[in-house]
Amino acid sequence: MKFISTLFKSKLFLTGLLIRLVLMPFTAHYDLRGINFAIFQLPFNHVLNVYEIAQSGPVDYITRVNFGREYFIYPPLTYFTLGSFMWILKPLYGHEFVNWIQGYGNDVLSVITHPQVFRYLFLMKIPYLFFDILTIFGLYKMVNNTKEQKIVLKYWWLNPITIFLPYVWGQFDIIPAAISVVAVWLMQKKPVLGSMILGLAAAYKNYPLMFLPVVAVAIAKNWKQGISMFVAGMLPFILTTAPYAWHSFFRETVLVSWQSQKMLDFMMGIGGDIGIYPFVIAYTLIGFWSFYFARKRGDAIGPIVMSLLLYYATTNFHQQWFLWILPFLVFYAVKYVSFRPLFYWIIGLFFLRLVSLQGNVTTELFLWIAPAIDDLPKSRYLVGLLYDINKVRNIIASFYFATAIWVSGWIATKEET
Repeated sequence: MKFISTLFKSKLFLTGLLIRLVLMPFTAHYDLRGINFAIFQLPFNHVLNVYEIAQSGPVDYITRVNFGREYFIYPPLTYFTLGSFMWILKPLYGHEFVNWIQGYGNDVLSVITHPQVFRYLFLMKIPYLFFDILTIFGLYKMVNNTKEQKIVLKYWWLNPITIFLPYVWGQFDIIPAAISVVAVWLMQKKPVLGSMILGLAAAYKNYPLMFLPVVAVAIAKNWKQGISMFVAGMLPFILTTAPYAWHSFFRETVLVSWQSQKMLDFMMGIGGDIGIYPFVIAYTLIGFWSFYFARKRGDAIGPIVMSLLLYYATTNFHQQWFLWILPFLVFYAVKYVSFRPLFYWIIGLFFLRLVSLQGNVTTELFLWIAPAIDDLPKSRYLVGLLYDINKVRNIIASFYFATAIWVSGWIATKEET
């Protein structure tokens, strides 16, 4: 409670909270409604297996024209956690919410202009506040003093990416990101418990499984502890997904979904029918570095940041996935003054990629206020008026690649504070 009391005495925190509360009711991507189309099945329809609904149940027009049934691609703990929040807040949603979330056929305008739409958008984002504050708690525990904690609050709570992705766009990646931060903090003194919490983060989105092996290599004191960390990390993911493993839709869209294998889209031919994957090469090098160098420091954050940066550099990643790495970049910016120019560069690169890559993640997020906003020229189109849009995107991807290599080198050679 002392932590919460301290936060609410901070002007920085209250400013960031006010910004969030103002934006929450009026902005969202269709993704928010699509994801909650799956979530509402638990508290309102008492459905425990949303994958059965995904395979055979009706999907409304807005959901269908965006991603079809791919709003059901997340592990079950995602739906149970957000469904629990929705169950608690259920009296505030009201009975009309069921009609709104299920849609009105092809009448998209009725969904957008519903008289209670601002209430629904606000309520669906409330869980993000809890995990946002949990991230601050984890970062506070990872730094040394009150001065650094104030910088954490500035760099995380007032960060435009931290505000944009959960509260404007409406993505829930803040949940696994927050749990990952807590996991890394715990690993400093309790490596096995920390690995288990990291596995819990993977039960929301699979990506923490990617750096579980390199983290185990980096901080385990011996092979026995390393194996224990890996097993402990896999356990929460296995236990929470095992009850659904029999379902074909779950296996095909969650366990081995196309999104979880995007890092293998980039292949370089070396002759004949043989090719090599740049991400696999980079990940292998990170593993070697973790074994020979990171383990001397007990450094868990370095392998995580390297893995994610090189993942972004070699993958046509979804923009919301950037929230996975952001807390750890904040940690570096707090601890190392020399990293701060890189931190600002990376934030700028995020928004540069945002406006040039996708056509529906800028002004269109405000169409709930006025549907005519959706008729404005898309950001990608406007960028394309200035220069060839394909070249712009390729240049930005090249920036990511160069930045990933440079930051990885900085991490590998930095001196401890």
